[in-house]
Amino acid sequence: MSLSTRQRRSSPLDLPSSSSSQPLEPESYSKVDKPGRSSSDGGEESGNDRGLGWFTVLFALGMLRYMSASSNIIHDCDEVFNYWEPLHYLLYKSGFQTWEYSSKFALRSYLYIIFHELVGQPASWLYADEKVRVFYAVRLFLGLLSVTSDATLVVAVSRKYGKRLASYALAMLCLASGCFFASTSFLPSSFSMYAMSLSSGLFLLEKPAWAVAVAAVGVILGWPFSILAFLPVTLSSLAKQFKQAFLSGAVTSTALLCRFLYPIYPLVCIAASAVIESFPDLFRDKYNPYNNSIIVMTAKILRPVALSLILCASHSRTFSLINGYAAPLEVYKILEHHDDAGTGSVLCVGSEWHRFPSSFFIPNYIGEVRWIDDGFRGLLPFPFNATLGGTSAAPPYFNNKNKASDEQYLQDLQACTFLVELQLNRPYPYRGNDLSTWEPIAALPYLDRELSPAKYRSFFIPYLWQQKNVFGMYKLLKRVSKPKR
Repeated sequence: MSLSTRQRRSSPLDLPSSSSSQPLEPESYSKVDKPGRSSSDGGEESGNDRGLGWFTVLFALGMLRYMSASSNIIHDCDEVFNYWEPLHYLLYKSGFQTWEYSSKFALRSYLYIIFHELVGQPASWLYADEKVRVFYAVRLFLGLLSVTSDATLVVAVSRKYGKRLASYALAMLCLASGCFFASTSFLPSSFSMYAMSLSSGLFLLEKPAWAVAVAAVGVILGWPFSILAFLPVTLSSLAKQFKQAFLSGAVTSTALLCRFLYPIYPLVCIAASAVIESFPDLFRDKYNPYNNSIIVMTAKILRPVALSLILCASHSRTFSLINGYAAPLEVYKILEHHDDAGTGSVLCVGSEWHRFPSSFFIPNYIGEVRWIDDGFRGLLPFPFNATLGGTSAAPPYFNNKNKASDEQYLQDLQACTFLVELQLNRPYPYRGNDLSTWEPIAALPYLDRELSPAKYRSFFIPYLWQQKNVFGMYKLLKRVSKPKR
């Protein structure tokens, strides 16, 4: 009688072996390894799954960037005096000049500003005397650049690494506070951020030559020091190691602060999304990618929870900044409704010179904006001097020592028609308190950073934000007309 041999049924977990003498190496897990997906020799997906659609991504980013363009505050006077004011001069032949633009020192280039003049000039023709609309037209253009570059990155990530990671990245890019503000800031570092997103997306779409070209434009036209962030991405175009590029790009730039981090915000969003998306992998057996233990399932549930908490905190931060510090932009808009003051009126600004939102908010009936002495002893911007050469001038009152010039302050305060003043709960005298001389025509609350608790001012918590924080009043005042005798 012959003996029958029972053979073991093959298991899905059995690993194929070409040779018993060679150890098996686990392969990296990627989008194309997921069940139900196959790939061609070229690594492209087959079937109908092509990642997130362009329309969805463009629509989501478009809405948030429009909100940013219309509600973003100006975070630094450097944005006003080194970018908005030179642009205003190129468009209207008036505006403030800083010592960095003096031909004697020539620390800044007009190349970045001239690029935006291509948008500002048609807008100035279209809106004629409505300069505020020109301001927001330029901002919308900045938002459009951000939408295009970020959408390219998100779609590229979805095709390379899957819809879930791309969806997380899209949510981050839309709602992260840093991206919300940086996307429509008129700063070279923001332009470098657009280039970083577009360059990274083009690399993922297998267009390394275009990725390097965009990186070069971001460095030359935008912020030169962003080369530190672009260098890993550019080098990875040769090695094609994009994941390492994200990490090295972020690490190389961690020494930069505040708005100087703008160029790597998209990389930070992608990196954070990748960490959240990989939560289950931290607890899964690497030799069994189909393991769905309780801890793995819990990690899957925690992914949207963690993302939601991050986005809620970020959105709360955005809302706090907009509601707390938007008063200067809104107060200056009121000026256009008081043209009855007459042509040649003088707007005076004291200690609030650093929150001046730009000459785009100054109506044509106002002849000049003048600084008044409130104790500041540094060098303030002066109006561009067309007589001395305009953009090529080297005015004698500029210096590189930050020493105040004798000519920067208006001496005759009786010449002031309007006055801008921030009144805080401090034991200081305020000119606006003299109601026999000044009448308030606009007053909006302004968050008092020094007197407000950090935990309440940093994030907008309904009801508590209004109750626990301290506010001053940002005022626009008009000189009281004296009755004729």
